[in-house]
Amino acid sequence: MEYGKERVVALVDMDCFYVQVEQRLNPALKNKPCVVAQYKTWKGGGIIAVSYEARDHGVKRNMWVADAKKLCPDLEVARVRESHGKADLTHYREASVEVIEVMSRFAVIERASIDEAYMDLTSAVQERLKDMTNKQIDPNLLRNTYVQGFPQNASDEQESAQELNKEVERSRGLEQWLSSLPATLTTDQCPSEVQLTLGAVIVEEMRAAVEKDTGFRCSAGIAHNKVLAKLACGLNKPNRQTILPMDSVPELFNSLPISKIRNLGGKLGNL
Repeated sequence: MEYGKERVVALVDMDCFYVQVEQRLNPALKNKPCVVAQYKTWKGGGIIAVSYEARDHGVKRNMWVADAKKLCPDLEVARVRESHGKADLTHYREASVEVIEVMSRFAVIERASIDEAYMDLTSAVQERLKDMTNKQIDPNLLRNTYVQGFPQNASDEQESAQELNKEVERSRGLEQWLSSLPATLTTDQCPSEVQLTLGAVIVEEMRAAVEKDTGFRCSAGIAHNKVLAKLACGLNKPNRQTILPMDSVPELFNSLPISKIRNLGGKLGNL
């Protein structure tokens, strides 16, 4: 195994987690522009979570509710409960524990925040590989997976990747990626690309289990380290996951501001 490719790591991010928790409590909020706000003594309170429907209207986190309603008059507002004058996040934390319990069935978990966790898939991939000897990876196991950097080499007669329908782009890229892998898998010769792909299969299964058991949806990034997994996770939200091969990293880095890279935001990213 090449240096830097020994591990398979995923970062899992719950999509608009606080909003999803409130929508589970009140299903009438689903599929509507919705925010979660805390406190309300000034301009209706500050927004801490925004549904994708509300984002389409220009609503963002850290806005005041009163300002957000000017952009989206039909905005639904769920309130963070308060205890002794402070925000009480208990039911969000309890929902987070539910998710972690499901994730823990699939791999070693490291919680990063209330709505994010890392998975070390290295051992799980090796176990899965034993069951995949002399088999191919079925693309139907990767229905929600993008591969960063794929499809490659679109001809002049075809649409560029940017112009393709997102699902067509995803499907073509995955097909091209899988065709580049060995025809059959073996335990003695397993390229890092195969290990990333098997990791993605496990993450697909995990995400489906989380939704089935808790009702919550999440996105994920699969790579060889935590920094790249975090970066990959944000590429195709919501409710999707992205494999980030090492060969695709230079081009991706060239297209992103340095502040997007974990631990290089804030003042450090401005140096």
